[in-house]
Amino acid sequence: MTWLSWRQQRTETVITAGLLAVLAAAFVPEGIHIARLFAQQGIGRCIGKDTVACHEAMSTFGSRAGFLGFGFSGWFNLLPGLLGVALAVPLVSDLENGTIRFAWTQSVTRRRWLATKLAMAVTTALAAGLAVTLLFTWYRTPLDTAFGRLDSSAFDFEGTVPLAYFLFALSVALAVGVVWRRTAPAMVVAFAAYVGPRLFFDTWVRPRLLTPLSATWGFGRPGPRLDRALIIFEGPSDKSGHAFTGNSRVLETCSKGVHKGQAFDPHCLIAHGAGFNHAVWQPASRFWEFQGIETALFGGVALLLIAFAAWRVLRLD
Repeated sequence: MTWLSWRQQRTETVITAGLLAVLAAAFVPEGIHIARLFAQQGIGRCIGKDTVACHEAMSTFGSRAGFLGFGFSGWFNLLPGLLGVALAVPLVSDLENGTIRFAWTQSVTRRRWLATKLAMAVTTALAAGLAVTLLFTWYRTPLDTAFGRLDSSAFDFEGTVPLAYFLFALSVALAVGVVWRRTAPAMVVAFAAYVGPRLFFDTWVRPRLLTPLSATWGFGRPGPRLDRALIIFEGPSDKSGHAFTGNSRVLETCSKGVHKGQAFDPHCLIAHGAGFNHAVWQPASRFWEFQGIETALFGGVALLLIAFAAWRVLRLD
């Protein structure tokens, strides 16, 4: 039974391995390039230092870190969805084509058939998630040291959450597939059902998982260290921390002729009722706490959906 399940799923497994190999071929040279830049530019000496020279060095390092470093990496969030959904195809296809009943007549019990199918798909999904985690963590080590890893370009691909994402995508595809029993449309709907919650969680839920920290400080005075934090808001405010509500023309006027490292002229903003900075953020120290919460949420939902899919299959006539 195990050999048969492998033969039925080997195409999806080979595709998964091939995509991971392509990723490795792209990321390994980039990772070596980033590590070399980090050492050559002495970025390690600027960690935690608020000087003009260090600001310029960090900015230069970030801009030269490679096209895979920041914005482009967001597209890789689709990878767990694509591969996870693909790994559910063999089981859903069996349901659509009716071959599941033939298998059950070959001295194989329903439970054994289902357990083998699910074990193969889940193991492959978790292995793919682990491979993504190891590759991205190695690649982003210099970037994480410089800029932290609470940003989605790092957080979504490190720690334990990639395993939960792959498992979640697989479980959604299985749940939709066993109900609909039409492979192609079920996989399209499952992929959309994966992307929607991920986008909502990344953009709205994650910054609010725990009560964020906040601080208000005057211009020219040292503020909290935010270089590695997940910044929810940072900008000019009044003494009470209320965000400056002046019009854009005032902000434009106060941003002209400022010194390097300053966004606005403090005297100009004070004249318009905003002489303070206010920030709301999640500290870098909460990385593993956030990882645990998100892994438990997506992983827990995935296990429930897989259990539902198994229950549904076992109840087939």
